[in-house]
This record gives sequence, C-alpha cells and structure tokens, in this order.
Amino acid sequence: MTIRRCSALALLATVSALVGCGGGPQLAEVEGVLKLNGKPLDKIQVQFWPEAGAPRSSATTNAEGRFVLKTDDGQRTGALVGWHKVVLKDVGVLGDKFLGRAGETVDMAKGKKAQISNAYSDPNKTTVRKEVTAGKCVIEIDLTTP
Repeated sequence: MTIRRCSALALLATVSALVGCGGGPQLAEVEGVLKLNGKPLDKIQVQFWPEAGAPRSSATTNAEGRFVLKTDDGQRTGALVGWHKVVLKDVGVLGDKFLGRAGETVDMAKGKKAQISNAYSDPNKTTVRKEVTAGKCVIEIDLTTP
C-alpha cells in the first residue's frame, strides 16, 4: 500500500471512532435520586438540559425519589454526555391530572403547595448542574432549600 492510501485509511478509522456507530450524539444511561434535606421527593419532573447541544432528557421521580432519564422523544434511555442544567418541576401539585390536557382545568389556587422552589423550574435560573459521563451514571441531587 502506498503512504497516501495508509494515511487515508488511518484518517477514516479515526473519524469513524469519533462519530460512533449510531452517528448521533453520545448518550449515557442515567438514573438517580432526588431529595430535599435528605428526604426523597415524589412526583418531581427532572429535566437535564445539555449545556452543549441536544437532546434534552427527563423523568418523573417515584415515591423513593428515584428517576431514570429518557430523551424527550421517549425513544432512547439516557442523557447526552457532558454538563447539564437540571430543571425541576413539581408535577405533584396537579394531583392525578398532571398528564395531558386534563391538567388545564386544575385550579392551582386550591392545589397543594409545591415541594420545591419555583426557581428550579426555570432553565435560566436553576443553580443545579450535573455532569453525565460515559457509561452508566448514578446521580444524587440533594436540595437543601425549603
């Protein structure tokens, strides 16, 4: 083989390794626990907003505060590798009607008090940041504010 052909093959192998088999962004499996002052939070929507690119990933916590992230399209488990702003929304205040259009008829003035501050629900104001690394990530978020 000529030097030019060897160089071209080496370049092709390097590019293929960097792109990966899927050709899309690199995702990692992410599971975690959300707590407030050490106690698990139920029915909190956890959103991971990548600081570099897309897709966004989200999940809703269970009674133990546990969540497993999926991309917004619901087709892939995990989150983009890298740093994320973490947005938290208390969907428990809507009771059993938090899914779909049924939530539009819920009178929030008579609803439950939110478990967490509304400051976490704004991607521009949240102070929670987490890094997703390659492989399987276990992320604990323990809020200390009332």
